Amino acid sequence: MKNKLVTILFLLCAVFLGAQLTSLVSSSSPVIPISVSVTGFVPDPGSYSLPVTARLSDAIRATKLNLPDVDDPLSLSFAEKKLLERDSLYTNQQGLRKIRLTRGDHTQEYDLMRFMILGEPEHNPLLRDGDLIWVPAKESFVSVSGCVNLPSDIQFVEGDDLGLILRLAQGLAPDADKTQVLIYRAKSGAKDFDVFRQDISAYADLEAVNYPLQPRDRIIVGRDANSPLARKVKVEGAVNIPGEFWIGENTRLYDILKQCGGPAEKGDLGNAVLINGPYSERLNPDIERLIIHGNAQMTPLEYSYLRNSLRMLKGKYSLDLKDTWESEGESSNPILQDGDYIFVPENFDFVAVSGQVVNPGLVPWVEGKGYKYYVDACGGYTNNRVLGGIRVVRDNDGGWVKPSKKLQLRPGDMVFVPEKSDRDRWTDLKDVALLATQILSIVMSVRVLVLNR
Repeated sequence: MKNKLVTILFLLCAVFLGAQLTSLVSSSSPVIPISVSVTGFVPDPGSYSLPVTARLSDAIRATKLNLPDVDDPLSLSFAEKKLLERDSLYTNQQGLRKIRLTRGDHTQEYDLMRFMILGEPEHNPLLRDGDLIWVPAKESFVSVSGCVNLPSDIQFVEGDDLGLILRLAQGLAPDADKTQVLIYRAKSGAKDFDVFRQDISAYADLEAVNYPLQPRDRIIVGRDANSPLARKVKVEGAVNIPGEFWIGENTRLYDILKQCGGPAEKGDLGNAVLINGPYSERLNPDIERLIIHGNAQMTPLEYSYLRNSLRMLKGKYSLDLKDTWESEGESSNPILQDGDYIFVPENFDFVAVSGQVVNPGLVPWVEGKGYKYYVDACGGYTNNRVLGGIRVVRDNDGGWVKPSKKLQLRPGDMVFVPEKSDRDRWTDLKDVALLATQILSIVMSVRVLVLNR
């Protein structure tokens, strides 16, 4: 019994001392790294020392350039800008879907994008000492656009199908029309192309969509116009929750103002604007015609129309968003359309005075004051102003208003005092004399004809 007890104590001491020795060795002896060579289309090819736990993605990341901080692009030197351009070239053109890993006499191809986007670990193997990695440049690709989460040009690999490419594009957007997936394929030896329409609505998972693709195919995923997520408006500026908001067929302005949390503390609803998206993008052929023809071929009415059209904010609704908010939607509350845009500026309690005044600039706005107050605050007129030519430019709509004693300026308005044009008085006198001579000649000719009858 005594011998057994001694044996047990001896074994316990041996185990304890062994654990201490292992801990000492592991803490004092560094882990021996592995050497891996990375070649091909990488910014800095060569051999790299990596930890024994390194994977393929770690080796590719090790070849990245040591880039400068790009928080302030204007402060970058010429060399730093070139470095960024070089890194961008490699990042966008690397063929990460066809990386070759050579280990001894065995070479295998890996699709690193399938690991990074789809999370397939078999395409990001552990590395061993002496591995050789070769990264090609992109040779062929397929283009994906429309209602996908990541529209892009994706490197093509033999055997790719529609489902895999859509998955690499991060899947379909919420408003995608699964019945309208178009594939444009160039005809061999021709500048024309074929269009293949695919309906993938019956597939529960994109992995099951196995329609084969070819290099340089163009994939466009249509948008479901009837989807409740297809209609949206954008709200920006001084609101509590800026961003995009979904709308229905009967969503009104006040509904969206509530959803975005209303104006922020410094938000100025009085100068906020609501722009009709579809109308703001509509072309006006008549305006284009007048611009091309120039002033010489315009009638006075056409010139006035062109000038006012260019001053207006295209697509702006004629309403007061402050009235909409304060009345809780009882007035000035139109139904919104897909693509509408709402912008709420911050309070700007100044009036700008420009042109022929002694000291042009910003003047603090004072409620109830007219344009003369702001002109006097800038030191008054210079002797080169046009009498009666002063105009007030409204901040919220850009309209030009001829000032009067009753006109009250609003925050953000501008008082513009135009300058006299430099005209040659002698030229004006010659023109008047020439016109008078022509009129006199016509009168004398008519009189001679009358007397000879």
